[in-house]
Amino acid sequence: MAIIIPVHNESGVIGEALKHFVSLGADEVIVVDGKSVDGTYEILKGRSHGVMCYQTAFPERSLQMNLGAFESKSDVFIFAHIDMRLPLNAIAVVREKVKQGFIGGGFKKSYSPSTWLLRVYIYLLNQIYLGKMHCLVGTNAMFVAREVFEKMNGFSEVALLEDMIFSECLNKEGRIAIVDHPVIVSSRKYLKNGVIKQILRNVRIVLGYKLLHESPVKLREIYSGLPVGRQG
Repeated sequence: MAIIIPVHNESGVIGEALKHFVSLGADEVIVVDGKSVDGTYEILKGRSHGVMCYQTAFPERSLQMNLGAFESKSDVFIFAHIDMRLPLNAIAVVREKVKQGFIGGGFKKSYSPSTWLLRVYIYLLNQIYLGKMHCLVGTNAMFVAREVFEKMNGFSEVALLEDMIFSECLNKEGRIAIVDHPVIVSSRKYLKNGVIKQILRNVRIVLGYKLLHESPVKLREIYSGLPVGRQG
């Protein structure tokens, strides 16, 4: 089993995060850097024990995750974010789900540090968006059997929402497992941008994709507030 983590400009958190991922006992921990400019890749290259590292020519999460899967020798992939923490029994839980015939799935999640508004928001996401609708996103630490991943040709290499597109395709391939024991996701984005503002931005993106059928390029412009050519 492989844990695959795309990163970009995460030198401030990557050291402690890698200790956590290595401690989980996966067969492989693969980190793919998206051409960071803050020394992230240099930190990765200096860590020879327990971590495989690669680099893409530019930051695009779908491309990075596909490269990690291509380089992996494992039969099951868990796609994680560098600012999340998986349950200590995550590897055993995912193995058991695959043995039970699930082709993939994801974990419920919680935010840390949290606020009352984030707790309400995450409750709705876990119970309805994930639990009832089986809509997975990157912060659910999605996992998938290699055979299914390759049949789906991996993640669509798009500007945004590669996780939602992947989730839609995954649901068509077979049974999806939802793990109740949550991953802990950093709320740094919400605290930096404002909790209400970030939630509304997320809702706008989902509605734009699901109802208005806007392109990932257009949605990335909306999400970042910048023209695509000025993305950093």
